[in-house]
Amino acid sequence: MPHATTEGILAGVGVDDVVQVDGPMTGRVVVVTGAAGAIGHAVMARFSADGDRCVGLDLRSGENIVECDISDETQVREAFLSIEADHGAPTVLINNGGMTGSGGVEQESPEQWRRILDVNLTSAYLCCREAVPWMRTAGGGKIVNMASVNGRFGGSALSGPAYAVSKGGLITLSRFLAREHAEDNIQVNAVAPGPHDTPMWDALDEERKVGILAMVPSTHAPGDPRRLAGLVQFLCTEDADYITGATIDVNGGQWMG
Repeated sequence: MPHATTEGILAGVGVDDVVQVDGPMTGRVVVVTGAAGAIGHAVMARFSADGDRCVGLDLRSGENIVECDISDETQVREAFLSIEADHGAPTVLINNGGMTGSGGVEQESPEQWRRILDVNLTSAYLCCREAVPWMRTAGGGKIVNMASVNGRFGGSALSGPAYAVSKGGLITLSRFLAREHAEDNIQVNAVAPGPHDTPMWDALDEERKVGILAMVPSTHAPGDPRRLAGLVQFLCTEDADYITGATIDVNGGQWMG
């Protein structure tokens, strides 16, 4: 089956005649931060089901999860060296680890501000710093950064200022990395979820849940982490090779930009 070409399409050749299907990309080493959480677990399960070798990083160890403070430079470096030695070079990185805050700038302490930025944003920088050289050597790679709808509309007292800032920073970091490493065949994108059915969502009182859902036009709210994981996986396939520097909004219409 021949590859699709501009000349072939212009000549009126049918799509079925020119599109080459190479099958799923499996057997890769995939690193997922925040792997012990609901979304991280769903992402790990999705990639593993297709034959990828998934290794998680989290403060809570577990099956295929390495205990690691992803905001600590030394721990991140040691974790990636261990992953490479035990499984091979990682060519897919999902920066999913994070924590939330609350209140406004007067309520969120400087210590909490720094910790949230370190866990949500600096961790992605540290992990990319380790993964990019392996991806370059391998001839390419995929990075997906888990941002948030709060990074789109500025957040609220429910998220706190540091959370919103860190998630907005992930969107900008994704664009920087996408541009900087396009020549290395590394695609970098962000996903910005709205409310999803996770323990964080369950912990909210009913009044807050009702208030949030009132801002979501979709009847499918809150979202399903397993479907969110499917989107993350898609961004790491060959079908998404031409998508880079993008932020994919998965919020049921809560924010439309």
